[in-house]
Amino acid sequence: MRSEASDGAALAPPADYPLSDRDQTHNLVLYASNISLIYLSAPVLYVGIVQAALCERLGASDTISNLPSTAYLGLAAFPVLVAWFLPQIRLLRPVLTASFAGLAAMGAGVAIALVLPLPNWLKIAALVAHGAVLGCANGVVATFQWEVLGRGVAESRRGKAFSLAFGAGPILAVLGSLGSQVVLTGKAGPLTVPVPAYPWSFALLFAVTLPTMGLAAFLSSRFVIPEPAVEVTRQPFVSGVFGGFGEYFGYRLILLATVAYILVYSGHMIMPNISLFTREAIGQAAEQYAGYQNALRFSFKVVAGFLLGWILTRTHAKAGLLITAALCVAGVAWALLVPGKWFLVSFGILGAGELFGVYFPNYILCCSPKSRMRRNMAIASMITVPVGFAPVLFGWLSDTFSLRVSFGASLSLIVAALGLVTFALPARPQPRAADLDASDDASLADVAGGR
Repeated sequence: MRSEASDGAALAPPADYPLSDRDQTHNLVLYASNISLIYLSAPVLYVGIVQAALCERLGASDTISNLPSTAYLGLAAFPVLVAWFLPQIRLLRPVLTASFAGLAAMGAGVAIALVLPLPNWLKIAALVAHGAVLGCANGVVATFQWEVLGRGVAESRRGKAFSLAFGAGPILAVLGSLGSQVVLTGKAGPLTVPVPAYPWSFALLFAVTLPTMGLAAFLSSRFVIPEPAVEVTRQPFVSGVFGGFGEYFGYRLILLATVAYILVYSGHMIMPNISLFTREAIGQAAEQYAGYQNALRFSFKVVAGFLLGWILTRTHAKAGLLITAALCVAGVAWALLVPGKWFLVSFGILGAGELFGVYFPNYILCCSPKSRMRRNMAIASMITVPVGFAPVLFGWLSDTFSLRVSFGASLSLIVAALGLVTFALPARPQPRAADLDASDDASLADVAGGR
């Protein structure tokens, strides 16, 4: 398998591609629509800023305020189990539908918990449980939608898919973030807007995910997926779940890309602490600026999404890694060095850098033959297990020393990732020849031809 940018130009789709251009466009639009609905629900589904502000309102410490993020990241093994237990291609749409439906149901459940007369510790527990469910469902959604792209859209269109999904999609995230700012503070610029009082304000944010994720569940049922000549069967547990790890980590490029991915992802998990730093930088509670922080986060991502997709079609897979990691370094450094309300720009820079979550997996996908694409992307999703320790580590550093010390730890991780990408990864990765089999004839021809 080759990246569409492996030779600096888009590849032509194979003449015998099983889907028509119309069906591929249909799948591409549905994929981008699902990503856009996730972005619209970002104040809740992007676990971190809103959860930290709510936990602070409920009287939690910095460490406890990071627990929803830890729960979210700590259940990354779930997609691997789902990929093993439900490997059939015919179940691709039902699994995606069920995952989005789970997100809708859990958001409604937290909204109900917040307005009931429950003790604060129980509401915090509901937030942590919500983070855990999001970790399971979002991981499955991410893994299976990679397969939707692999099976339902020609490789030559991947850059366009990224530009549409991660360029246009964040526009809805900006709207959702500004909406959350209005709901939480009652202010829209110079205007004052009547809004529900706490806890109804936070409950409304979580309740919105019921219709948005419900729509995503419906759209997922409409993907056009080519039926395989022979359906995939479930392998024995040990060989099916653990057998691929040796092959995955045995390929040096995938191993190094995964290590760099863990480092940059861990460093980026400083964002809840940067949100809590609002009081020191501006002199007001994080809750007062949570919506603006997310709006900046996704406004910058709109520009970066379109630009990085265009760059992918004209350069190589490594470019996205370098750019996103460098943006993460710049975002943390900005928060550390720039005082006053200009401090908020750090959320925009970090939001643009957050697209590392697209381009690091894409690099791993470029290293994977089609026969191992689903397995490799499921394993790649497990990198959030070690990443899950980062938020609690940053919270502990903040409680024990200061928020600024936690920023320094974050910068160290991201700089290490940037160095690894710069000096150890090639610009145009290819699958390892030993991993190719008869179902990967096209990839075998590319590797044999040195392309």
